[in-house]
Amino acid sequence: MTISRFLIPFILTAGLTLRAEDAARTGEAIFKEMCAKCHGEKGEGVADKHDEPLYGERSIASLAKLIDKTMPEDEEEKLDAEGSAKVAEYIFNAFYSPSARERNHPPRIDLARLTNRQYRESVADLIGSFVEQQPPGPRTGLRAEYFESEGMNKKKRPVLEMEDAVMDFNFGDGPPVDACSAEQFSIAWQGSLIVEDTGFYEFRLSTPNGARLYLNRDFRDGDRNFRDDTDARRQPALIDEWVSSGEKVREHTERVFLIGGRIYPLRLDYFKFKEKLGSVKLEWKAPHGVWEVLRAPHISPARAARVTVVSTPFPPDDGSLGYERGSAVSKSWHEATTKAAVETAGEVADRLRLLAGLRDNEPRRGRRRDGPPPPPEPPVDPAATAAKIKEFGHKLAGRAFRRPLTEDEKAIFVDRHFGDSIPVEVSVKRVVLLVLKSPRFLYPETGGKPNDTTVATRLALHLWDSLPDAALLEAAQKGELRTPDQVRTHAARMMADPRAKAKLKEFFHQWLSFEEAEEINKDRKAYPDFDEALVADLRHSLESFVDEIVWSEASDFRQLLLADHLVLNPRLAKFYGAAAPAEDKFVPVKFDPAQRAGIFTHPYLLAAFAYHKSTSPIHRGVFLTRNILGRFLKPPPMAIEFMDDKFDPSLTMREKVTELTKTATCMACHSTINPLGFSLENYDAVGRWRTTDQEKPVNAFSEYTTPEGEVIQLHGARDLARHAADNREAQRGFVRQMFHHAVKQTPAAYGPDTLTRLHESFAKSGFHIRSLLTEIATTAALHGVAQ
Repeated sequence: MTISRFLIPFILTAGLTLRAEDAARTGEAIFKEMCAKCHGEKGEGVADKHDEPLYGERSIASLAKLIDKTMPEDEEEKLDAEGSAKVAEYIFNAFYSPSARERNHPPRIDLARLTNRQYRESVADLIGSFVEQQPPGPRTGLRAEYFESEGMNKKKRPVLEMEDAVMDFNFGDGPPVDACSAEQFSIAWQGSLIVEDTGFYEFRLSTPNGARLYLNRDFRDGDRNFRDDTDARRQPALIDEWVSSGEKVREHTERVFLIGGRIYPLRLDYFKFKEKLGSVKLEWKAPHGVWEVLRAPHISPARAARVTVVSTPFPPDDGSLGYERGSAVSKSWHEATTKAAVETAGEVADRLRLLAGLRDNEPRRGRRRDGPPPPPEPPVDPAATAAKIKEFGHKLAGRAFRRPLTEDEKAIFVDRHFGDSIPVEVSVKRVVLLVLKSPRFLYPETGGKPNDTTVATRLALHLWDSLPDAALLEAAQKGELRTPDQVRTHAARMMADPRAKAKLKEFFHQWLSFEEAEEINKDRKAYPDFDEALVADLRHSLESFVDEIVWSEASDFRQLLLADHLVLNPRLAKFYGAAAPAEDKFVPVKFDPAQRAGIFTHPYLLAAFAYHKSTSPIHRGVFLTRNILGRFLKPPPMAIEFMDDKFDPSLTMREKVTELTKTATCMACHSTINPLGFSLENYDAVGRWRTTDQEKPVNAFSEYTTPEGEVIQLHGARDLARHAADNREAQRGFVRQMFHHAVKQTPAAYGPDTLTRLHESFAKSGFHIRSLLTEIATTAALHGVAQ
């Protein structure tokens, strides 16, 4: 079909008229005509078209360029640059930008229950507040007492006291020390176990002789009055190999759940009785670790108090916003808290006399070797005992509710559960169950208008994930938590506690996506030495690197990105081509700054975000975009599996990714992801430095466009690290993520300028990480409290 030449002037005129109308139309009008049918009238998304809400972090200029290049979909010519700019400005101000989203949907502080971690930490500190707490001791080994034995008298005569740093002993057919008999001797090791991570730990005891392992038990005085048979009945061993059966080495393994950041009483009793050979070895396997002999620095000669560990499994906390929060209340959660309360009530009843400050259940037996027998104990006064147990119940409820009880609450939660016909253990269990199932415990912010005890409660949750200690509650009662300076003083004190260190460690596990790195498996043919033990070393290496910087005097966030060293042991140094440390331990090893730049180039992360025998610029780029640069990424509209065998084998990984993501739809996100991932292409699938890929020179150069539309040239990891260290949005992203982890809320709910003020304080402190956490905790603790 042909067009008459007489119609051409009419068509051209009409076209000019339309363009003139376009110029006069507003961005809102253009959006409603060309965009709303796919994105919704308010950018909320449309099912089966673009169902994701239309929001992000691009600037107006960057958004206009994207719209001009890609919209309307498959009809890009319908909208020119001027129209794209108008639409971009309208979208940005109406619903796209963070400020627009906050205006349309003002954030609020959500009522939240305790998270799983907060529940366990709070119960441990609630029960632990009734026993004397010991500070962590030197990480040098266990206190050892060597005894000469005779017959069934395992500890006839003490011959030596010393400290042993490694729990692996092979005595052969001789004595452990000259003063002992080679045929019969015994040893008692005692002290504490230092645990870093929360999770299941495995312990393996190997011996041809007799041995018992006690972990997290109440030891009377922690001294040599411990009697094998009596206390074995009262304090069940974790592993009991007390009865020897022949010459063969026996192995026994047990698994136990422990809370990280705490110390646990540990005791190992061993004896040899006429067997030909003597030996004993204690090994452990920490979460994410491998089997290894228990040794310093994980053991200490210092005493420790038993920790109440809730081992009941909980359903996962809600992580839909990128951080764990106590927002979901389900039947499974209700059942879990009930089982946990029953578990705790049983332990409290078993330890009641100790926790309530009464005399021990059994009199001391025998005579102390270093003095006369103890004097006879006075008769028990039942009325005084009952009163003391009730007083314990009042204290327990008050500490659980984080404030003093009213007289009515004392009656409801404690007094009415005691009676002449009710066994005291049953009464105490009822009290514990009622207290731990109460909203006053499970929902820390219940109770009306915020006050001094609210500040104490919040501060303990933000820094410890736990309950206020005695010093915090006393300060609240005195009105000494009402100004920022007062709160900062207590926060600084609390930061020195191991619980704060454990909370910060949890944050860095989240920030660096440790959970995604749980299973790092590589092709054994391509990387035969990259085994489970090396992966465990890599994890420890990264944790040590972060600890070194966070707990240094400077505590400088930028050094996490810019440091040119790795913390390595000899095995890692050999694998990564570095100078091996002189001793078999982890030490900082310096690299060429062009090859290593902080966490960007740590092999643990490089290996975690890579395929089993090749790199993955996409996985690395997504991690850098979201976690390190703090940029928003929407889920991909469709999942495209990377299938390496579908590409020409001569192509480099960069060439493959470029081919895979070349469409306009993909590049909406991959224009950000790919340049960041390509900048790390000098590192292979296990994080080793390389200069070639498929026998071609590695190309690590890329051009990265910031949210403001600025184009930055990146020549590799060092350039990327410098950009992230100096970038305001990356710094704000770090502040935001730490706020989420500490407070379990969004910063905007505490005021529109909260994030800005915290970032300014962070910068003023020299980007001091610990000071940032203190400032976050102070800001959130005082919110809404009259000062």
